[in-house]
Amino acid sequence: MRKLYVKLVAVLIVTFMGVGLMAGCGNSAASKENTLYIYNWSEYIPQEVYEMFEQETGIHVVESTFSSNEEMLAKLVAGGTGEYDIFVASNYVIPAMIAQGLIKEIDTSKIENMANISEDNLNLGFDKGNKYTVPYMATITLIVMNQAKCAELGVEINNLNDLLNPALTNNIVVPDDCRELVDVALKALNLDPDSTDEAVIEQASDWLIELSKNVKLYDSDTPFSALATNEVAVGLVYNMDAVKAAAINSDIVLVDVPEGNEMSYDSFVMSAKTEKDDLVYQFINFIHRPEIYKMCYDEYPCVCLNKGTMDLMGDDYYNNPLKNISSSIFAKAHVIGDVGDAATYYDNVFSKMKN
Repeated sequence: MRKLYVKLVAVLIVTFMGVGLMAGCGNSAASKENTLYIYNWSEYIPQEVYEMFEQETGIHVVESTFSSNEEMLAKLVAGGTGEYDIFVASNYVIPAMIAQGLIKEIDTSKIENMANISEDNLNLGFDKGNKYTVPYMATITLIVMNQAKCAELGVEINNLNDLLNPALTNNIVVPDDCRELVDVALKALNLDPDSTDEAVIEQASDWLIELSKNVKLYDSDTPFSALATNEVAVGLVYNMDAVKAAAINSDIVLVDVPEGNEMSYDSFVMSAKTEKDDLVYQFINFIHRPEIYKMCYDEYPCVCLNKGTMDLMGDDYYNNPLKNISSSIFAKAHVIGDVGDAATYYDNVFSKMKN
């Protein structure tokens, strides 16, 4: 909801602050050998699902959470790999995790419910053959606006450059995420959002500094709250947050911009240091049961990748454009790509924006 390689990670290690939450699934005295340690995005798997997994298998789950891929990588590169058995990582950090030996290959033949994952979400470019990854969900970053509030401000949003309207001063919530925002700026400038050329990436700086005047909140965790309570007029937010905001505030509507949206795939990956491969396989298999996956989706409605779950969806899904994203929006979406060591250039531009 969301990246980097050795150069940036070295900087991140210095500034890293961990966020750990225990997923209190049953008996806290469970043996370490029968405990699965997961490092996950905050608010991505419901507590009830962890509890159901333990009730069925006897495997206790302990969850720690992070708010960005940078935070996750910094923790792992600093020596945290051995603390966890399984991570949830975005597609554009997978090559770095493989190169740095943070994750190991997965035997997908031991995950029967891989068959429930839609074929067009398998064998993607960042991990051909799914040697290291099992897709979980995807996120697409949408622009939404509060119709009433924007009307009061005299604001219309028809493209990305409209986000720079001075009438929106202190009225936008955006992800606290380097790649999401720099990529948006590059697209607004008709430049390659996966560029590795420092001079090209640097061109995003002025656009982002201008945008920063309108940004009230950098929030990747609960941005829906600011939208739902009329604190801001516009949001550049993950679709799950757009869904939550619109469920509370009927003035929140989707804006379909011609430049397209940012998209990423989040996958389960196995720690290179775990010896609990069987527990990992059991957990992933459990999550991809259609009815279990739907529990996750209903709580955190990102982009559903489980075709069995799609068969369980009702009108609430199919009639909601923030959940049932249109094929035209998907067709324009840019799947955030791996930029290698050039990630430091993106981080530098983002730092200028925030400072």
